[in-house]
Amino acid sequence: MRKTDSVNQVMVVSAVRTPLGAFCGQLESLSEQQLAAAAMQEALRRAGIAPEMIDEVIVGTAKQTSRPSNCGRHALLLARLPDTIPAYTVQRQSASGLQAVANGYWAIRCGDSGAILAGGTESMSQIPFELRGARYAFAERERTIIDAIPAQEAGAQPAERYGAVTAAKRAERAARNYGLSPDVLAAFSGASLGKALQAAGSGRFNEEICAVTVKKGKKEESFDRDELRKQAALLAEPADGAAMCLLANPQRAAELGLPVLAEVLSVGIAAADPRTAAMAAAKAGLQALERAGVTLGQVDVIELNETSAAECLAVVREWDAAGGGEALADRINPAGGALATGNPWGAAGAVLVTRAVYALRRRGGGIALAALPAEGGQGMAMVMKSTG
Repeated sequence: MRKTDSVNQVMVVSAVRTPLGAFCGQLESLSEQQLAAAAMQEALRRAGIAPEMIDEVIVGTAKQTSRPSNCGRHALLLARLPDTIPAYTVQRQSASGLQAVANGYWAIRCGDSGAILAGGTESMSQIPFELRGARYAFAERERTIIDAIPAQEAGAQPAERYGAVTAAKRAERAARNYGLSPDVLAAFSGASLGKALQAAGSGRFNEEICAVTVKKGKKEESFDRDELRKQAALLAEPADGAAMCLLANPQRAAELGLPVLAEVLSVGIAAADPRTAAMAAAKAGLQALERAGVTLGQVDVIELNETSAAECLAVVREWDAAGGGEALADRINPAGGALATGNPWGAAGAVLVTRAVYALRRRGGGIALAALPAEGGQGMAMVMKSTG
C-alpha cells in the first residue's frame, strides 16, 4: 500500500444516505434538492461540526434541469446552511455522486480546502417529460414528447456511431460476450435481493440511513427503510435517494474533534466503448487499486453498482482475470445492491461510498472498493481504508 503524507490525507468524517425509494414510490413527492438537504443536515449533525466550518458543498445529479438549477447550491440553502458557503453541481451520468466525492477529495488533498460536504442525489420519480421542438414550432405534428429517462441513456453517446445504447442493450451485449446464461443471471439477481432482504431485516442498514419526512395529505410520515423490490430483476429500476459524505484533512478533523470513519486512498476513472460501459468500471477499479498500492486480493469489501446482473458479472470476470483473489464474488455487495433497491442515478456513487464505509466499520476495519459504470462508456472507482 502506498504511503501518504498526512498533509495529503483525506478522511471521511461522516457519511449518511436516505432510504432508497422505488420509482414513483414512497419518496416520489420529495425533490432531489429535498433529499440532498436531508442528507446534508444529518451528515453535519452526526459529525458534530458547525456548518460554517465547511469550505464548500459539491453535489452530483445526473438529470439536471431548470427546476431548480444548480441543485447543490439550492439544496444547501434549503438545508438552511450558511449562504456564505459556496456550492456547485457536477454531472457524470450515474457516476455523478462519486464524481462529487472525488472532487472534494482532490480539493482537500491539494490543500485548497479543509472540509467539504460532497455527495449525490436524484429523484427519478420527478424527472420530467421533455417537449422537443416546442421552442420554434408548437404545432402538434412538429413537437415530440419524450420520456427523459430512456432519452438520457440513449443520448449519452452519438446514435449515428453507436446506435441507441440503453442499459438493457448493454446487458444483452455483456451476457452474449461473456456467455452468461439466463440461469446464471437469475441466480445473481436473486442473490442480490436475498442479501438485501436479510440485511434490511437484521437492521444492518440502520446506522447508515437517515429518516426522511414525507407529506401524505395533511399528515407527515417518516421513512427510514429502503423500498426493496418484491421480486428479483435483471435490470436495476430507477430509484429516489441521496447520500452525503463529509470529508476533511487530518488537521481539520483533529482541530474540531471530528470522528474519522475511513480514509480515501485513491480514485480511478476510465472509459470504453459506450456499449461496454462495464469494462470502464472494471478498468477504473483496477486503476484506483494500483494508485492506492492495493491488490484485489487485499480488498475486504467491494460495492459495485448493479445496473444489471450481466454487467456486474462481466466486471467480476474481468477482475478475476486480473487476479481477483480468493472468493472475489463473496466480497462483492455483501448486503445486495441496486438490483434490489433500484439505481438512483446521480446518488448511486455516493451511496456506494457510504455503504462501503459502514461495511468496513461493521467488520472492524479493512479496505473497500466502490465502483460503477456510467452511461456513455465511463467508469469510476474509489478505494478507502478503515481501522475500525
